[in-house]
Amino acid sequence: MIPLDKRDFKRLFPALSDELEQSVPSEEDVKNSQEEPLRGFMPGPEDYIMRCTTDEEALGVIEFLRQRGEICEEEFQRLRKQICETGVRSFGPLREDGYYLRTYSRLGPKRGTASREDNTR
Repeated sequence: MIPLDKRDFKRLFPALSDELEQSVPSEEDVKNSQEEPLRGFMPGPEDYIMRCTTDEEALGVIEFLRQRGEICEEEFQRLRKQICETGVRSFGPLREDGYYLRTYSRLGPKRGTASREDNTR
């Protein structure tokens, strides 16, 4: 294998080099995503619907979102049709209190702690 420095690689493979440089997240992005996996997350209508226990509740939620302008009429009709035809559970299982804490606390170790996988290697 012939060793290439960064300049030679960029000269020989400019498009690939640019793609690699663009797709590599910065250390800060990686650190933030590990510490705060929900940073920048904005729940959509399906996320709200999955917290509903009845079809009537879900219909009320999407009506509220439509009135506030958070969903368009077309999306409202699509969601309404799905709720009426297949029910609120067709969007997924009920998300109870603490769902996001339980789900995203399992993503990985916090800073300064070791996971079980790290100890088995």
